[in-house]
Order: sequence, then C-alpha cells, then structure tokens
Amino acid sequence: MSDLGTRSVSAVLWGGGGSVLRLLLQIGAQAVLARLLGPTEYGVFAIGSIVISFSAFFADVGLAYGLIQKREVSDADVRFAFTWQFIIGSLVSLALVALSGPIAEFFSEPRAKDVVCVMSLICLVNAIGTPAGCLLKRGMDFKTQQIVFLFSYAVGFLGVGIAMALAGHGVWALVAAWGTQCAVHSGLLYLATRHPVRPLFWYPEARTQAAYGGTVLATNLLNWTIGNIDRVVVGRLMQAHSIGLYTTSYNLIYGPTANVLGILQPVFFSASARAVQRESAERDQAPLERGFGTLIAAICFYLLPAFLCVAIVSHSLVLTLYGSAWIEAAETLRPLALAMPFFLIWGLCTPVLWASGNPRSEFSSQWPVAIGWGVSCWLLARWGGIQAVAWGTLALFVVRCGVMILMVNRLAGLRLSTIWRAARGGLLISGLTALAAGAVDAGLQATHRAPAICLLGAGLSGLMAFLIALRLAPGLVAAELRSLTHRILERIPSRWAQRLQWLGGKEQTS
Repeated sequence: MSDLGTRSVSAVLWGGGGSVLRLLLQIGAQAVLARLLGPTEYGVFAIGSIVISFSAFFADVGLAYGLIQKREVSDADVRFAFTWQFIIGSLVSLALVALSGPIAEFFSEPRAKDVVCVMSLICLVNAIGTPAGCLLKRGMDFKTQQIVFLFSYAVGFLGVGIAMALAGHGVWALVAAWGTQCAVHSGLLYLATRHPVRPLFWYPEARTQAAYGGTVLATNLLNWTIGNIDRVVVGRLMQAHSIGLYTTSYNLIYGPTANVLGILQPVFFSASARAVQRESAERDQAPLERGFGTLIAAICFYLLPAFLCVAIVSHSLVLTLYGSAWIEAAETLRPLALAMPFFLIWGLCTPVLWASGNPRSEFSSQWPVAIGWGVSCWLLARWGGIQAVAWGTLALFVVRCGVMILMVNRLAGLRLSTIWRAARGGLLISGLTALAAGAVDAGLQATHRAPAICLLGAGLSGLMAFLIALRLAPGLVAAELRSLTHRILERIPSRWAQRLQWLGGKEQTS
C-alpha cells in the first residue's frame, strides 16, 4: 500500500503539472480562435462536437476500460478490446455519415451535415487509441499521457487550427484542429504502449469483458445525457449564435474541470480497486475513506476558490479572453462555474461505487434525474434562454452530487461526517477568497479600468486573501489534505519544500 500511495502521488503530480500547462495551452488557443471566428462558427462546430461526443461512447463500447480494473492483463485481453473497438468504431463512423442529413435538419443548421460527415472519423480514431490510453492509466503513467496530449493539442489547435482560421476557413479550422489532435494523440498513445493489435474476436473471458463494457457504456451514456442535454436543447431551439455562446462559456470552465477529473478518477479508481482487493478480507474501508476524504478536501481547498472567483469576475474574464462580441457569455459562465465543484465531487463518487462492487448502482439511480433534467431543460430554454438553462444546470449538478454522496454513504459505507470534515475548511477559505476578488473587480470596473486590469487585480487579491487566510489559520487544512501536501513536498527540492511547508497547514516536526 505504501508503494501504491507513492505511485498515486507521483501520478497526481504529473497529472496536476500537465493540467496547468494544458489549461494555459487550451485557453490561449481558444481565445485566439474565438476572436478570429466568432460565436456563429463556434455554434456550427458545437453541433458536430455534441454529436461526436455522444457517438464516441458507442464507438468506445467500454471494453477497454475493463483493462484498468483487471488484476492481471494478458495479450488476449488487449487484442479482444482493440479488435472490437476498431469494428464498432468503424460502424459508428459509417452510421454518422448516413445520419448526417437528419442531424442537420434536427438542429436546423444545413452546414452541420458536412461537418458531421467529416468529424465522424474522430469516433474511429479515438476508439482505436482507447486501449493504449487505458493501459497507461492502469500503470498510472500520467507523465506519458500529459506529454502526448500537450504535443497533440499544440499540433492540432496551434499548428493547424489557428493557421486555417487566419486563412479564412471558418468552422473547418476547428474541425481540422480537432481531427488532427485526435489522430496525433491516438498514434502517440499506441507508440507509447506498442500493445498487440492482431485481431481476436472471442476468448474465454470475453463474456466478462463484454458485461463490464456494457455497464461502462450504460453509465457513460447516462452521464453524457445529463451533461449534454442542455446543449442539445439549446442547439435545437436556438440559432447557431446562441449555441456558440453557450457551448463556449461551458467549455471554458468545463474543459479544465474535466481535465482535472480525468486525472483524479483513474488514479483514484486504480488505487481504490487495489486497496479494496487487499483489504477485502478484513472488510476495512479505512484506505478508501481516507482517499475519498483527501480528494474532497483538495477540491474544496484548492479548486473551489478558483471556481468562485471565476463566477464573480465572469464579465472581466470573458471580455479579456474573447472580446466584446462574446459579452453575453459572461452571464452564462457564472452559474456554470459554480456548478463545477459539484461535478468534480460526483465524478469522484463513481470510482468509489465501482471499486466497492456496486458498478450498476449509479446507472439505476440516475436515470430518473436524466429524464427530469431533459424536460426541465426544454422548458427553461423555451421560456428563459441560455442563462436560464445555465442556472438550471447548476441546480441539476447540486442535486446529482447530493444523490451520489448519499449513495457512497449507503453502499460503500463512507461516512458523511468524513466528507464534512474534509470540506469545511475549504468552504470557509473559498468564501474569503471570492469576496476579496469580487470587491477588487467591482472597484476597478467602477473606475472604468480595462477588463484585463480588472481581471489581474481580482486574481492577485484573491490569491493574497487565500495565502493570508492559510497563514493565519493553518487549522483550516483538513488532516487528510495536510498529509497529502507534505508527501507532495517531499518530492520537490528540500530548500523549496522547507519554504512551502506551511501550505500543509502546519509545520512538520519530523
């Protein structure tokens, strides 16, 4: 377990560092592209991306995800997963080409037909790369994953996307950027693993793998429905301009959040599965509970302040990044930023349920939420516009997070008191940070300062408030997070570690 903890810390370090670089790269590329293309072109692209993200779940099937949780992985496991990923990915891509016309009619956007046809290849490309990605996640090799993503994103969006946007290719700049990134990404993942690719259509464990893949598929489709039905409804009822505004503000905050969850989920799932396997004889939930409490504390202490600040300074942020043509997105961004901490927490509940032997429980309890949200979203879009949909999304995320927490309490035995102790310090320091950032932003806006100045001033004031509160009240740091912080500090040069010990809430005496 000590070795497992060390590998988990290493994975989070690489994942966290890569996420910061990924965030900067994505925000920079998207800011340039948004200014060059405008909301309408982004709206047409958003229709294609919604369709592809939904279809990708059928292309992936979920077979490859079984490689993460298996105690031992054989060549036959990998070959079987890869074979069917390729076959089903090909079929899904062909189906999208055939359905591209009706899809364009559904969204009342003729240009979406050709966009969906071309983007259909992304389903196949991503399906082919999934087994390699899952093998890297199984080994907690986030160093390779982050390097591959950063390189592929730079090639796709900085190299191809911006160049085509400058040349006046409109929405096709975004299509080519995403397609290039996916192709380079999948190719590099395969080169990193060199897994066997010889076809294998059936083997003794195929039924087990297929059953696990079916559970993953059902759960992922449910998650997609809850997470994307708002954009489907906006695209169906409104013009491309509105869906461009909504999806761009959504992706601005959701993209980095999903990146963080993409790091924490597989690390926590892999570590939790092994912890449960090792402790099952004694039925000891302590390792799982400590791990969950640590991640909840980290979200509330380090990420919640950032989300609250984004919500408070949304106008300055949107004007700085995208310009005045996107100002309507600011009101949409505010509730979406507030929703993201709840998204992270419910996302971490999934590995707990799966590792504790309850893989079907999420699906069975969440489908009523999906149906209710679909109806609510339609009514909100018709009568309140994209801002009403955004606030409805916040309400949905809060409800779903609460449901998932109750499930891990009932099915996995994780105590609610543990979650509260982990979260309370972060809640307090987040409120103080957001108040400081909001006050400075409002003051600078009142003096008609440039949006970039307002954003910079708010960011610095929020950071100072966070550091001062931590320095004056080190007891705010939860015990679980304090232990993790000091373990991370042990991995950096000692002279820096000594200066940063106070970030763990109190000085170590050993």
